[in-house]
Amino acid sequence: MPARQNDTFYCDHLGATERDRQDILKFSIRDERGKGLVDYLQHSAFPDEEEGLMRTYLVRENQTSELVGYFSLKAGLVSFNESKTETGTAFDTLPAIELANFALNNEYIRKAPNLKGIGLIVFSDFIRPLIQNIARHVGVKAIYIFALPYEGLIQRYTQYGFARLEAVHEAGVHKRLKPRYDNECIFMYQML
Repeated sequence: MPARQNDTFYCDHLGATERDRQDILKFSIRDERGKGLVDYLQHSAFPDEEEGLMRTYLVRENQTSELVGYFSLKAGLVSFNESKTETGTAFDTLPAIELANFALNNEYIRKAPNLKGIGLIVFSDFIRPLIQNIARHVGVKAIYIFALPYEGLIQRYTQYGFARLEAVHEAGVHKRLKPRYDNECIFMYQML
């Protein structure tokens, strides 16, 4: 039985099944600028699962079980209110969950051109409820992402309820929190 389901899709934690492995090898994205998302799924998702570094979830269509997309979550924090002190820099933190990877399968999107808003459905019906469930057991106040720096993608995340910080605060967060592999990405967040 799937971990979570709506009328069209279901979502399960990444498994070591042959079906998962085969579908992951065929996973593709529409915009090649995000090829790191494909690389992560195909080469790093299973090792990160084993190491407990990140949890990846596959979203599939109810009727065909075709792979629609995936997302990965990991524990993190958001820093804010930076100030200089006599001994260095001080800042406050909020417990948060990082939406580290989020991509839709181009093959599925191509086959379902009339199905619009799949990303919002996945976020609203699977990602956010999963994080809210985590927040019932562990302190979590925010969701954050380091979004690829493409205007259309930034607008899409804004539609999902994410916001950017003012430039000076964004620069501080990037200096303190941004992973090396998210080199040009933009910090965005939303409060729970």
